[in-house]
Amino acid sequence: MKILIFSDIHGDLAAIKRIVAQPADLYIAAGDLATFRKGLDRCAEALRPLGERLWVLPGNHETHDDTRAICERFGFVDFHRQVKQLGTTQWAGLGYSNITPFKTPGEYTEEEIASALAAFDGIRPLYLVIHCPPRDTKLDEYAPGKHAGSPAIRAWVEREQPLYLFCGHIHETAGFAERLGSTQCINVGPRGHTIEI
Repeated sequence: MKILIFSDIHGDLAAIKRIVAQPADLYIAAGDLATFRKGLDRCAEALRPLGERLWVLPGNHETHDDTRAICERFGFVDFHRQVKQLGTTQWAGLGYSNITPFKTPGEYTEEEIASALAAFDGIRPLYLVIHCPPRDTKLDEYAPGKHAGSPAIRAWVEREQPLYLFCGHIHETAGFAERLGSTQCINVGPRGHTIEI
């Protein structure tokens, strides 16, 4: 089974067209289809051909109510705070980011992130799709020496060691990868990352 995970489209219909044109059995949108909630319906319309083969997370630029509504309207799957089985693997989804300076609509405190991730404790083998990257990695460095990822995500990954972590959120590091212990972490970005299971 081929799975294509992408993030941070921000209303770019050309980027969606490229995603939809790539053959996959399942697609996962890891947040920020919109920018401050604008353009979400246009993006959903462009993604309509994927139907139930598209799992959707809210990023920090949309709320869970926003993404749940497009899932109901267009036949997508609401993946936020869910665990789903694919073959012998377990996939967990968590949208939103940690607190930003921009007051975006989809933000959690570190305590809320830790609480949400606790629901995934002990699930193995786990593939985690999350909007925000772990703190102090190649994936969250938005300028030299400046990091904006989540300490709670990093602590959880170091403790639970999922097989993979797929994220987005930090545009400057799209396509970057790093290992945290045995966990392969990838910032998928708008071009996306394909994995076969």
